Amino acid sequence: MKLNLGCGEKTKKGYVNLDIRKLPNVDVIHDLNKFPYPFDDDSFDEIYMSHVLEHLEDPKRVMSELWRISKDKGKIKIICPYFSHVSAYMWGHKNFLRYESFNRIGKISVFGNSKFRVLDKKIFLSQSKGFLKSGKSWLIDFLINKFPYFYERWLCWIFPAKEIHFLLEVEKWKN
Repeated sequence: MKLNLGCGEKTKKGYVNLDIRKLPNVDVIHDLNKFPYPFDDDSFDEIYMSHVLEHLEDPKRVMSELWRISKDKGKIKIICPYFSHVSAYMWGHKNFLRYESFNRIGKISVFGNSKFRVLDKKIFLSQSKGFLKSGKSWLIDFLINKFPYFYERWLCWIFPAKEIHFLLEVEKWKN
């Protein structure tokens, strides 16, 4: 099963579409700031969140909840505004993400008892073409992602990127 979390009007076929509002094609209505989420443990192979995490009050708790409802080796796809872009500072945005937001120990992220492996992450100067796919600014995107620390240290406020994408893999603890 696949989950489209905080879908709004952008529902996806083949996914369980969840939003806080009752909209056409929304399957589950739920406030993502309320825990636990209305799903059983180990329910989903994939979770997709586009422009949602930056609105939530407790992203660490959200990540723990995503870990709970994901299967082992499940994929979590997250798209957010990049922290230096003007859109990151819109009303309702509470969190800001950068290249190392999910790296705690190497390519591993740990939130409470939940563990994620960072499979991929990309910064996009302009609107991306799709998840982890560059749009018109592919050459600049390539250079930004080739040298992300240089970009964040010296250039991100001069040439602010629009989005950042993360692909995480859930790692369940082995007994």
